[in-house]
Amino acid sequence: MNEHGDRSRSETPMFPLGTVLFPGATLPLHIFEERYRSLVQRCVSGEELFGIVLIEKGHEVGGGDVRSSVGCLARILEHRKFPDGRWALVVRGESRFSVDEWLPDNPYPQARISDFPDDGDAVPMERCLAVLERLAAWVSDATKQGYEMPVVDAEAIAVGVDAEELSYRVAQLTPAGSFDRQKILSQATCAKRLDCIEELIAGLEEVLDATGDNT
Repeated sequence: MNEHGDRSRSETPMFPLGTVLFPGATLPLHIFEERYRSLVQRCVSGEELFGIVLIEKGHEVGGGDVRSSVGCLARILEHRKFPDGRWALVVRGESRFSVDEWLPDNPYPQARISDFPDDGDAVPMERCLAVLERLAAWVSDATKQGYEMPVVDAEAIAVGVDAEELSYRVAQLTPAGSFDRQKILSQATCAKRLDCIEELIAGLEEVLDATGDNT
C-alpha cells in the first residue's frame, strides 16, 4: 500500500482459480502445487495480500490458463502448513482490482494491478434491501418445493453494512456459476451489480415456477 493508501501496486502475487471471490466473503483454500506454496509462504511471512482471479479457460494446475482481468485481493485469516509442504488457508476478500499487466510466472503468477472501486453515485440502501428480500423470497419458495437451501435471514444479513458491502453479500448468497459471478464482480457500479444479481434471481424464479408447474 502506498503513501496515499490505495492498493495500486507492482508485482502482486496472484492465484488464478476456478472460482470467484467477492469482497467480504471468505474462502477455504488447499494449496498443494509447489509454486503456490511459495506464494503462500511469502504472503504469510510478510502479511501480504494476494490477488484471486477467475480462470476463464484452462486449468488451475500446470499453467497455460486464460485469466480474468478483474479480481479480488485476498487476506489470509487462518493458515496451517502440513509436514509435506501443503497449506490449508481461509482467506477473506478485501477489495476489487483490475489487472494492468501480467508479469512472468516466476516462480508463481504475478501482475501489476490497480484498485477498482465502484464508479458513480452511491446506491440507496433500500435498493439493496429490495434485491436481498427478493432473493430471500426465492429461497423460501425453493425450500417449500423441497430444495435444500441455506437460510437467508435478510434482517441479519443487512446489519452493520453499507449498500456496497450488502450488494456483495447478496452476490455471495445468490446461486450462480463462476462466469455469472465474474460478471457480477466486474460491474463498474453498485447499481449495475444489483441489476446483474436481479437478472440472475429472475432466471431462478422462472426455473422454480416451471418446476412447480410440473410437480
